[in-house]
Amino acid sequence: MIKRSNRQLAAALIVFSFLVFLMCLPSNDFKRRQLQAMAEQKDPQATKRPIVKTFFQPLSDPDSNVIPDDPVLKVWIEEWKIAGFEPQVITMEDAKKHPYYDTMKDVVEKVFKTDRYNQYCFFRYLAMAETGGGWHVDYDTIPANFPIGEAAPLPNGGKFTSFETFVPSLISASEEEWTRVSKLIVEQIPVSRENFKSDMYMLLELYRGGAAYDIDFKEGGSTFVSEPDQVVKKRHVINCEHMNDAFAIHFSHSHIKKLYLLGAHPLDISNQTMAGLPENRRKAIKVIMNDYRDQCKASSISLRD
Repeated sequence: MIKRSNRQLAAALIVFSFLVFLMCLPSNDFKRRQLQAMAEQKDPQATKRPIVKTFFQPLSDPDSNVIPDDPVLKVWIEEWKIAGFEPQVITMEDAKKHPYYDTMKDVVEKVFKTDRYNQYCFFRYLAMAETGGGWHVDYDTIPANFPIGEAAPLPNGGKFTSFETFVPSLISASEEEWTRVSKLIVEQIPVSRENFKSDMYMLLELYRGGAAYDIDFKEGGSTFVSEPDQVVKKRHVINCEHMNDAFAIHFSHSHIKKLYLLGAHPLDISNQTMAGLPENRRKAIKVIMNDYRDQCKASSISLRD
C-alpha cells in the first residue's frame, strides 16, 4: 500500500511539474513581444516614427497651454501622420523654460510691442531648442513626397538647415543649433538694416552674411518646399512631376488666395476672403492632398542630394 501510494505521489508530482513547465513557456505573442523589444534595443529607431514639430500659440492667450482646435492645425497633424511622422505641437510654455527666454523677450517685445504673432515667430526657436531640437515645420506646411527614411538622423549632422532658403517653413537642426540661431537672430535685430525686423528678415540678413554664420540655406527653390499654385495645374488636376519633386507644400494665406485668382481653388467659394478662412483652408488642403494621392505615384527623392 505504501509503495503504491509513493508511486502515485511520484507520478502526480511529475505531471504537476510538467504542467507548471508548460504554463511557464512563453506564448507566441509573448515571444513576438520579446523579439520586438530586443530589436528595438538594438535599433531604437526601427519602430519609431520620426518626430516633426510645429509651434502654435493662441494670439488671444500667450499663457495658455491648451492646444486649440484650429482647422489648419488639425489637417497639419493628419497629413504628417499619413506621411509617417509623429507630429508634435510646441508652445510658449516650452519657450519660457529656455534660459535665453528672458533675454529674447526683452529685445523682441521692444520691437513688436503688441504684435504677438511676430513675437511668437522668435519664441518658436527657443521652444524647439527646449524640446530637443529636430524638425520644425510651419503649421500650414504639409508633406508632399517627403523622404521619411532620411528624416533621422538629421541631415547635415544636425546643422541648422533651412529648406526654403531664408523662409522658415521647413527647418532641421539639433538642440544646440536651435539655441545658436536663436541668439543670432536676436543679436541681428539692433544692427539690422531691415525696416521690418521679423525672424524671417533676420534670417535673410544671416543668409546675406554667407559662410560667416554657418547656416545651410537650401537654394533649391520649389525643389524642397513648393506652393499650391505651382503644384495644382487647374481645379482637381495635380502636377505630379512638380509635386513629387517637393518635400512639402507651403499653403500660406497668399498662395491659397492665389489659387482662387487662378481659378484653381478646389472649393466652391465666391471671393478671396472666403479662400483665406481657416476652415476653408483646411478643406482646400485636404482636397488637394487627396487629389495628389489619387493621381500621382510618388517617386524617390533625397534630402541629401
